[in-house]
Amino acid sequence: MTRTEMKLRSIPREMFDETKRLEEILSVIRKHNIVKNGLTPENLRHILEDLGPTFIKIGQIMSSRGDFLPKEYCKELELLRADVKPLDIEIIKKEIESELGKPINELFKSIDEKSLGSASIAQVHAAVLPDGRRVVIKVQRPYVADMMMKDFALLTKAAKMAKISPINQTIDFNMLVEELKEVSINELDFRIEAETTLEFARNMEGINYVTCPVIEEDYTTQRVLTMGYIDGFSIGNIEKLDSEGYDRKEVATKLVNNFLKQVLDDGLFHADPHQGNLEILNGKIVWLDWGMVGRFGKKEQNILKTAITAVVQKDVNLMKNAVLSLGKPQKEINHPELFNDIDDMMDRYCSMSLEDLNMGELLNDVVELAAAHGISLPRGFSMLVRALVTIEGVVTSLNVDVNMAELFSGKVMQDLLNEFDLKQEMIGDAKAVYDSAKKSLTIPSLSADMMKSVIKGQTKINIEPVGFDSLMRRVEILVGDMILCIIMASVIISSAMICTTNMQPQVLGIPALGFAGFVGAFGMGVFLIITIHKRRK
Repeated sequence: MTRTEMKLRSIPREMFDETKRLEEILSVIRKHNIVKNGLTPENLRHILEDLGPTFIKIGQIMSSRGDFLPKEYCKELELLRADVKPLDIEIIKKEIESELGKPINELFKSIDEKSLGSASIAQVHAAVLPDGRRVVIKVQRPYVADMMMKDFALLTKAAKMAKISPINQTIDFNMLVEELKEVSINELDFRIEAETTLEFARNMEGINYVTCPVIEEDYTTQRVLTMGYIDGFSIGNIEKLDSEGYDRKEVATKLVNNFLKQVLDDGLFHADPHQGNLEILNGKIVWLDWGMVGRFGKKEQNILKTAITAVVQKDVNLMKNAVLSLGKPQKEINHPELFNDIDDMMDRYCSMSLEDLNMGELLNDVVELAAAHGISLPRGFSMLVRALVTIEGVVTSLNVDVNMAELFSGKVMQDLLNEFDLKQEMIGDAKAVYDSAKKSLTIPSLSADMMKSVIKGQTKINIEPVGFDSLMRRVEILVGDMILCIIMASVIISSAMICTTNMQPQVLGIPALGFAGFVGAFGMGVFLIITIHKRRK
């Protein structure tokens, strides 16, 4: 058991008897009569809302898993309401005092009795610190953590029973429940959200048009999160944007570019970037609520860049490799069928211009295609798809001509150019040529040893001297080619060594002498290739 789980279980367990909870769940399912009405997307959403915090959170997470659920179910689950009746302010104050270890009047100069928001897991209030700074306090509801642990205990048992189901061959229910449990537990620990917010702030250092709330670490614990109050307005408030003189196209472009930086550079991105989590304050875009985030490692970033490059270059094989590299097959892959499906998908998108290409739809089709072939994609990718669709919705609401596909592909191409190191590529190629030439030098010595053995009578060879002159001519040509290769390799190595210095003058950022050496070696290589080609004719 993890430390987090031990802390979550510290709340009185007798309040939530497992059998009683199971009866409650079955009662809700009977109430919606899924046997008669069927489990429609809307019916599923209502069931999850009635089941409480655990299942609402599961539904919110699953709304981004197009590889597990059909598209219509994902869209419906995005509508899940987590709003509940606010708890009395005195209960909230007791929770704060219990977590922070001091009387409320010592902690805060004042605290608003009316909540700013009340969800199934936490409640938010505005307050003022003793030094006069305005803050918001996010307080976890009592006993929510224990109820969620009980629910996941039941779900774990259900997942074990599902092993006998044929569906388990394509969906690993144990893995799915463990993933949902891990994500939910992390969201219950507000210190993780605080650290994520701080990480985002570090990633944005030097970018003057983006910010996030300041975390008050002395007022933050596992169940209480305190951060600076943001007195801005929603990014979707067009009237406010226009009245304050903002260029909506500039705002949209900066929003998309910053999101792409989060995904492709930082590997940490906001997974729920709707208008309520994006505000404008003093010319800056403020990213709020870092409770739901996605993470991309270098591997995932490179694969995503490969997928975008495949679309731009209309390369089906490249896209197939990207899908297989990104996902984990749950069954044997039918490669010809996968290739054909990717080919069909690429035909649809490659016939479009970048202006007409919808990135969210493209990546969502990749998710559905992977699911159809039993390829389980990492959660971060599914979250990215949902986030992209949400961002595109925000951009569309601003009513401006900003195309995400163009910005996305432009960012990928620029990154690929930045990652290309001319000097290192030349040095690497030179070493490869040198190694090949060095190995080829052993051929004459081996031939000489063989001839010595023949001369000494140690080897008997029956020779029919037919075409001997032609053979000698070919040997002479081979030796000549080898000598040219050795000279070419020497020139390349010398030029590469010169390129590591700051010798002047320079051409394209490298010493002119080294550049001239590469040009000369290139010329020799072209000459050699042409000569060999002519001989073959």
